[in-house]
Amino acid sequence: MISDFIGVYDIPDLIQDMDIPNKINLEEFINTNSCENIIKTFESDMDKNYNKNSGLAYFNKKRQRICAGTSLDFSSGGIINDTIFLFLNSALKLYTEKYNYLKTPEAGRWRLSPFYNIQRYDGEEEGYFILHHEQSGQYPYRMLAWMIYLNDAECGTEFPHQEKTITPKVGRTVLWPATWTHSHKGVTPNKGLKYIVTGWYYFLPIGEEPKFDGHHPHESKQEIVV
Repeated sequence: MISDFIGVYDIPDLIQDMDIPNKINLEEFINTNSCENIIKTFESDMDKNYNKNSGLAYFNKKRQRICAGTSLDFSSGGIINDTIFLFLNSALKLYTEKYNYLKTPEAGRWRLSPFYNIQRYDGEEEGYFILHHEQSGQYPYRMLAWMIYLNDAECGTEFPHQEKTITPKVGRTVLWPATWTHSHKGVTPNKGLKYIVTGWYYFLPIGEEPKFDGHHPHESKQEIVV
């Protein structure tokens, strides 16, 4: 049995016990309203900028994934980025304490990708239907994947090789290796609404300066967007 290396952290519960510098808007981060506000902002942006079914190719059943989504950038600031970054940093701290090899020089240089996605899956027609992993020939620098559930959804994420299915819970943050050993898929058919935020940590290629922005030189931003 492959050791699972899947970190599952209920961040809102943990943050209440942390010493957050300056206690900046602490209550905004630790209650379920933080995730609810992200959902409201996402839906509002979808209403203003897209048809709600934009990108949902119901006619194309060969698609690996059907959902509504948008891509964000940590470097742009704002309450959504701040909230997601706080959840993520809290989870990463626990993950690297457990797998402390990641803190050593031998593990190589790596960092958070600035780009990430918010996705909404609505009903049985939508989902990530096939088994997949995050690192590939197109995305060779991906090291860790991360995901934050924004609501208590009925259907979670299945990791068959680890015989583990993650149950969605508001603010639950999950980290796992990006490689093929941790192939995964959404539980389908999907029931009801599921909102997630997801992204990656990347190795910095040898010889690259830290300004490397986290994606493969041949990978455009558009390829990240759902």
